[in-house]
Amino acid sequence: MESAKAIIVGNKVYRPFLDNTLTADDLRVAKEELNETPERRETCLRLLREMLREQDEFTSRTDDEFLLRFLRCRKFDCNKAFKMVRDHYKFRKMNPGVFLSPTAIEEALRRCIFNFLPHRDHKGRVIFVIRFDRWDADKIPYTDFVAAGNLVAEYASINNGVTQINGYVGIWDYAGFNFKHFRLICSPQNGLMLANLMQDRFPGRFKLAYCINCHPLVKTAWNLLRPFMKEKFRHRVQIISSLEELHKYVDRSILPKEYGGTLATPYTKEIAKRVLDKEQYFKVNGHAILRMETGSAQLQKRHKKKVQKKKN
Repeated sequence: MESAKAIIVGNKVYRPFLDNTLTADDLRVAKEELNETPERRETCLRLLREMLREQDEFTSRTDDEFLLRFLRCRKFDCNKAFKMVRDHYKFRKMNPGVFLSPTAIEEALRRCIFNFLPHRDHKGRVIFVIRFDRWDADKIPYTDFVAAGNLVAEYASINNGVTQINGYVGIWDYAGFNFKHFRLICSPQNGLMLANLMQDRFPGRFKLAYCINCHPLVKTAWNLLRPFMKEKFRHRVQIISSLEELHKYVDRSILPKEYGGTLATPYTKEIAKRVLDKEQYFKVNGHAILRMETGSAQLQKRHKKKVQKKKN
């Protein structure tokens, strides 16, 4: 992934996934779509930081890097950004098993269920890939599945300014999706938890998801999940009938051969390694909320013991 170079096809440029350089087009999008200017950015960062410090409901990070992801996600509306930060921490408190450290869910990460393509699309959006055939539901619990996706997305998506501005799209590959997956994802409690995380608690600009290799069970699953979704989110999930149809939306020049593209299959384990290498960052990131969550530290310890027992 580090070796990826920009690909130019006609008048479209496909930048590397790791590119974090804000171009003139990025700054234009930030201004036109997110209401972001240098002056407004500084003003809103100051106001949001003051709003967080004046409340005593929760303890939040208040550094620029953390706050900016919420401001961009809410188009620099400070009140909406504050609500999203609050909802984010409330969700973390209610679902501590989804916010474990990388080493606590190492097996789920190394199976590379979640990944990113080496290149962004022509709009600068990263492409998040989910491979259900790599999720063994007998070995990877549902919460570990969600936690792995959350960590991969946070590392690769919302910590990058280019991605904060342009957002991300998904290729959700349902090859291998089975009844065990269906039963876990479609239980009312799990479905609601996942919908809440994706729609209102994760500070990333979700634009579109293309669902491929779908069979009737997948369509049934989505029909059951629809009631948990907001109308806007529903329309952003598209079931694609063939790879040829996918190529209308994602250029073949940035797709691996297994999806009808021209690139070799990307080194799938690189993202997992990068996330595991950021263990200390994720521990620091979760420090404030862990002080609030009685039992969260114990949960991580019990989880590690459980994983170790399975390995032995």
